[in-house]
Amino acid sequence: MPNTYTLTVINNSELDRPTFAVFATLPATTAYDTVSLAWLTQPINAHNQYVFKWNITWGFAWSAQGTESGYQWAGSGQLAADPNATDRCKALFSYNQDFELTPANGNPDGQTLWISDDPTVPVPSVQASSVAITLDGDSVCATNAGPNLTQTFTLHPTYYIDAGNYVKGQMVDGSSVTSFQTLEYSGGNTALTATLNPDNTWDVGSSKELDFRRMFQAREARSR
Repeated sequence: MPNTYTLTVINNSELDRPTFAVFATLPATTAYDTVSLAWLTQPINAHNQYVFKWNITWGFAWSAQGTESGYQWAGSGQLAADPNATDRCKALFSYNQDFELTPANGNPDGQTLWISDDPTVPVPSVQASSVAITLDGDSVCATNAGPNLTQTFTLHPTYYIDAGNYVKGQMVDGSSVTSFQTLEYSGGNTALTATLNPDNTWDVGSSKELDFRRMFQAREARSR
């Protein structure tokens, strides 16, 4: 399957210059809730369009801050990851007056990444910290870290889009993200177009799907 995905976003809404934000949520097992991050962002003027493009490459990230919806998550360090490699499917998060991510050997299954928090990592009430997974170099979801914790991330992203006053890395809780417009890449399709209409509804599909819908709508209009 191709490794590059594209999303063409068209602003046909009445909004003058909203910031469109794409989210990529991952199933995760952690001691704390995860937050989704505004992953790809772009202001788009009315009647303009923009093409987001990304590759499926993974990584680990950390930050010397906790997670809280509405705030911006800013990573302080990254480490490349590979769910198929013994020495890159897992990372150790530690603290020695500064935080650090280092590779750790794991049991790769091709669809999971793990982070193990060392006993040296402070409890959040003493020194907040968090870890995240990156997709194509930018963080997509984060969770609080702490001593002797393990975070497990399954690499089956569900993509969403929303338009508003977003900044890159803005943290959003999971229940809010699932109310956004879903972007479904299925059947081997890696290119979608998402149009925000004047009534603030979305039209999402592949080029062929959208062409078929427009042709059907034109026929319906002519038959009235």
